[in-house]
This record gives sequence, structure tokens and C-alpha cells, in this order.
Amino acid sequence: MRFIREHKLFSLLITVVLILSIIMIVSYKMGGAHSFIGNLLQTGTTSIEKPLSSGSTSVKSNLRGIFKFRQVVDENEQLRKEVSDLQQKVIKLTLKKNELKQLKELSNALNYESVNDNHNLVSANIISLDGSNWFNLFTIDRGTESGIKKDCIVVNGDGLVGKVTETGKGWSKVVSIIDESNNVSFMVLRDMSLIGVVSGDSKGSLSGFMLDNKASVIEGDVLVTSNMGLYPAGIKIGKIRSVEYNSDTQLKTVKIEPSVSFKSLQKVAVII
Repeated sequence: MRFIREHKLFSLLITVVLILSIIMIVSYKMGGAHSFIGNLLQTGTTSIEKPLSSGSTSVKSNLRGIFKFRQVVDENEQLRKEVSDLQQKVIKLTLKKNELKQLKELSNALNYESVNDNHNLVSANIISLDGSNWFNLFTIDRGTESGIKKDCIVVNGDGLVGKVTETGKGWSKVVSIIDESNNVSFMVLRDMSLIGVVSGDSKGSLSGFMLDNKASVIEGDVLVTSNMGLYPAGIKIGKIRSVEYNSDTQLKTVKIEPSVSFKSLQKVAVII
């Protein structure tokens, strides 16, 4: 009794534990899990398990979502790579097609009758532009080692390109006919008695005038070099787009579309 008085809290806890133990034993004997106490205990256990189970399901769902997202990202990355590879293949095929087209045109240039009689041709690649978007000035990969000299004429399969202004071993600089510093005499292919002079406008086109202000040139007339001056006769220059009469200069002026596409020029031939 003295111990109980001195240790009241401890004695109370012992009493409660004993009572609960007795109740659980009696409850089990009287009906097990189906008794009131069993139901109460089962309810408590279920209440604890439910949020734990829900949390576990949520975690599993989130983890599945993360892994699924990672898989989608990886697949998109792979598709982007495949698209990029296909685009590169298309570009390479396009470049190859353009190169083959220019090689074919270049082979036509090598068959100019007016050139082959007295001259040889050296094929060359354009390796750089000298500050121009229109190939006004550019450099090729052939030079003195191939017999190229200053003022050699440059052509391609479509017609006249320009002339060489400087040259060295393995390189030559070319000024094209669309440069405003370059003047070329021409004649009309339809009537070679009609002659004039053409020069570039540095914008990809040509303009010129007829020596005879009464010359009967018309839109669509094809112009070729006349053999007056530096350029041999018969090389195609371009086609007349428009004809006007300038009352101030009293000259018949012409606008010409070059036969050479100076925006896509890659290969040329040099007459030596």
C-alpha cells in the first residue's frame, strides 16, 4: 500500500494496462474479431492503413508519370535527331544535284565553237566572294599554273560570266559582267548588224545602249558578244527585257536579263 501511495502514476498505468488486457482476453473468448472490441480495433487499424495505402498509390502514380514523361522526352529527342539527319541528307542531295547540273552546263561551255577554234578552256570552282551577294567579284581555284592570265574570259554553260583581273598560283580573281565597272560590246543574234554596249548595275542585271539609236531591237532579242574588244564573238550575254529611247542622250537604251544565274554560280570555265 505504501508503494502504491508513493508511486500513484505508475500504479495507475499498470492498472489501466491490466484492465485493457483483461477486456481484450474476454473479448477474444466471446467472439474474436467480430466482437465490439474487435470491431473497434479493426476500425482503428483500417483508419491508419487507409492514408498509408493512399499515399503509397499516389507515390506510385507520380513515379509512373515521371518515367512516362522521361520516355516521351527521349522519344521526341530521337525524332528530332532523325528529322535533322533527313534534312541534312536532303541538303546534300540538293547540292549534289545542283553541282551535277552546273557540271553539265560547264560541259556545254566547253563546246563553244567560237572558243574551241583558237582557245582552250580550264574548268574552275568558285571558292570565295569578294564582298558581293551577286558574284560581282569572286575568286576561283585555278591560276597561273593552269595558264590563266589577266583579262582571260570566264564563261559557264549558260553564257558569259566575266573576265580575270588578277591571278596567282592556285587562284584568280574575276569581275563579272554584272559589275558596273565591266563594259561588253554586243550584237543582236537575230540581226548581227545591230550592235551596242552593255554594263552591269551591281544588282544582278545589265543595262546598255544601241550604237544606232534607230536600231530595231525588241523585247526578247538575244544578245551575244561581238568580238569587238576583249571578248570573242558568239558568247551569249542575255535577253532584252525592255527597250526605251532616252531623249536626253538620244540613245536607245535596253535592260537585259543575264543568261547566267549569278546567284547560284559555283563552277566556271576560263578561256586561255
